[in-house]
Amino acid sequence: MKYSSIVEAAAGTSMTVPEGWGQGRATFGGIVGAILIAHMDAHLAAEQGDQRAPLRSFSLSFVAPMAPGPLRLSAQTLRAGKSVTQVQVSAHQDDQVVAVMLGSLGQPRPSSLAVAPRPAPAIRPAADCVPVPFVEGLTPDFLRHFDLLYADDNYPYTGSSRPDFQGYMRFAEDGQPQDTASLACLVDTWPASVITMLKKPAPMSSLTWTMDFLVDPATLPPTRDWQYDVVTDAFADGYGHTRSRIWDQQGTPVAFSRQTVVVFA
Repeated sequence: MKYSSIVEAAAGTSMTVPEGWGQGRATFGGIVGAILIAHMDAHLAAEQGDQRAPLRSFSLSFVAPMAPGPLRLSAQTLRAGKSVTQVQVSAHQDDQVVAVMLGSLGQPRPSSLAVAPRPAPAIRPAADCVPVPFVEGLTPDFLRHFDLLYADDNYPYTGSSRPDFQGYMRFAEDGQPQDTASLACLVDTWPASVITMLKKPAPMSSLTWTMDFLVDPATLPPTRDWQYDVVTDAFADGYGHTRSRIWDQQGTPVAFSRQTVVVFA
């Protein structure tokens, strides 16, 4: 099932999570995030129409593994102020909450303050990078839908002392939407950044995820290869804390992302 078909289905209060988007025993977290954002957008479109504000930030908790099959979605506007709207979105399977998102949307407002985000660092061009191959039974199922391109030589499972890397990400199939949901989906395609320190594969998953949007991706020129870098701030007791930055092909800073990850190694 195509990504675009999945997020279209997420506009309703019920849908079916398809096969082929798995990561271990759970559905890939990027699709989980995209489903909740798409449902939130549909909810706000029904309430506010074209007056709804851009999504500025979301915080997502992966409560339980989302499995292929029936999924029930609900959204509640917690508050709709003059400038800022707060929305909670939940996903349920078998009467159990599997994911909860808090979305914060805000209208632009006049300000005397301005701090420009850092420009994109100079890294190896995407055209000179080789996508990570999809290997049935070895790489996660969802990876067949994406291309991940490492732009430095800090690769997974090399026993590196550096738990950081840079690269590019894109949908393998052209013609997918360019918006907050699709960019969130792309950001979560990357493995936990400590993967470079491992010498062999190990299970890993996201526990919490926060993403901040500096600009609505839908307002930018079409981008195929989104530039990405990630830094590990700390890792202990099986839990890691990472932060990443995302730019479009013109070098425009677009988003920040932070995750708490769990690695079973």
